[in-house]
Amino acid sequence: MSTGLLTLNDVHRILRDRIAAGVYPVGARLPSCRAVAAELGTNPSTVDRALHRLAGDGLVRTSPRQGSVVLALPENTVLSAERFDRDLRGLVMRAQAAGLSSAEIQRVVSEALSSLRPAPRVAFVECNPRDLERMSRLVERASGIAVEPVLLADAVGRRLDAEYDAVAAPIFHLRDLEPLVDSFDAVIEINAMPAPSLLRRFATLPDHLRVVVAAPTVRGLDRMVALVGQYTRTPPERLLIGTDDISVLAGTDILIRNNARDLPEGAAALAREILTIEWELDNDFARTFPARVHAVVHRLP
Repeated sequence: MSTGLLTLNDVHRILRDRIAAGVYPVGARLPSCRAVAAELGTNPSTVDRALHRLAGDGLVRTSPRQGSVVLALPENTVLSAERFDRDLRGLVMRAQAAGLSSAEIQRVVSEALSSLRPAPRVAFVECNPRDLERMSRLVERASGIAVEPVLLADAVGRRLDAEYDAVAAPIFHLRDLEPLVDSFDAVIEINAMPAPSLLRRFATLPDHLRVVVAAPTVRGLDRMVALVGQYTRTPPERLLIGTDDISVLAGTDILIRNNARDLPEGAAALAREILTIEWELDNDFARTFPARVHAVVHRLP
């Protein structure tokens, strides 16, 4: 005969959903097993087993003395409207099958809606549309936090920290934010780096090859030359897109570019091979970014 207590799977799902929803933010300490068991009407041992399963999922860290701390968000926590509709309909059907009336279901949904806190508005800032679109998707997919893409050129004259709860940008763009924020208290730096496979390619390029780096701004060109120069024995040559004549590319073995602007017409035909720098997020990003946003929004030290 059923005891009516929640099962291990039930408790695991509830706690996982709360982490995904931000009820227990990354970096927060979860209530004790006894407290969660009393709230959910189950046994502390069931809650303890659910927490250990979450630890196995990589979402929490458990310690006999310190309790359980949230480490990361579950994957796929940014829901589409279609998926939310599907999940909600499934929950309603389960509630009806369990004997809840329509009025009871509406009451629970209304109470849940009334308890919602507004989601923080987080801007993600980049200098070119291609990287802005791609990296915004990477940030959302990795962290579970929705961001609003902001192109640097479109932010001139604005105060981004007045418009948004938090402002995120790659580390190499922090100086660009200086005229766009009143202070850096609301700014979250993101460590973006080229794919390891591309860095390996840079590091293993034969010394005799002629390597040219191309970018549309002096500052961007300086940054890319410095990056590539860390891995090649011979410093790469430079091409400032829009200024230098592309004829200097004749005889180029490797042309390295970013996504800031297309190469001038005819430039690609002058190089034997073109490598494009695509930015990726460091491995700790998903674990730390939600906690950073939470700290900024609530002005935690």
